[in-house]
Amino acid sequence: MVGLGILATPSKSQAPNGTTSRAALSGSLVHRVHALTAVALRSAATQDAGQASPPPAAPPAPKPVELPDGDGKPIATEYCQMCHKLTNLTKAHKDLDDWKDTIHTMIDRGASIPDDQVDVLAQYLAANFGPKEAGSAANAPAADPATPAPSPDAAAPNASAPAKAVVELPDGDGKAIATENCQACHKLTNLTKAHKSLDDWKETVQTMIDRGANVSPDQVDTLVQYLAKNFGPKDASAPVPAAPPSPAPAQ
Repeated sequence: MVGLGILATPSKSQAPNGTTSRAALSGSLVHRVHALTAVALRSAATQDAGQASPPPAAPPAPKPVELPDGDGKPIATEYCQMCHKLTNLTKAHKDLDDWKDTIHTMIDRGASIPDDQVDVLAQYLAANFGPKEAGSAANAPAADPATPAPSPDAAAPNASAPAKAVVELPDGDGKAIATENCQACHKLTNLTKAHKSLDDWKETVQTMIDRGANVSPDQVDTLVQYLAKNFGPKDASAPVPAAPPSPAPAQ
């Protein structure tokens, strides 16, 4: 802030009568004060403007996700990102059966994917976003040069990953129906891990038929009875093993 100080004393030459035009002198002084104040304010404003910091730079816009080319790309681009980001696909690592289950779950939640495009989409997702290989060469640690190479006569360990055990359903009249139709859309473990009553299995089978399962009407009861018999509710009334008898007190 610029301070101003002004001291004025009328001279005798300007006040021959002792009452020289004080109004004129006062007006002149006021005019000078206003002029000097304006100059000081302009100088302060110029100085503040020169010291002002530039505005912060705007953050960069996120890079749009570009899916790999393929038959299912337009399907995924159109339907999947209606409810979530495409990174939900690119960061997932699922096999074909898991992708089919995921797609049907999304359809149950309202995704309007046509039935004739489900298999195309599932194949595309499994091909591009399938399970990671645990033994990939890219993630293998580099060999230590100080470690000697194994002898060619040494037995090499079996590095191949164990194959998944094939699910074998219990024997029964509905086994062939379940094996042929149920695993067309999902794993058979969806059956073996379930524990549903007869009515619940009826609803489940009807839901699968509504989704396109090719179960004929004359096979429905046979399949439902088979599933309820082999994969019904767990028996909560199983006998509890008796506690061991207490040792007799020492005499």
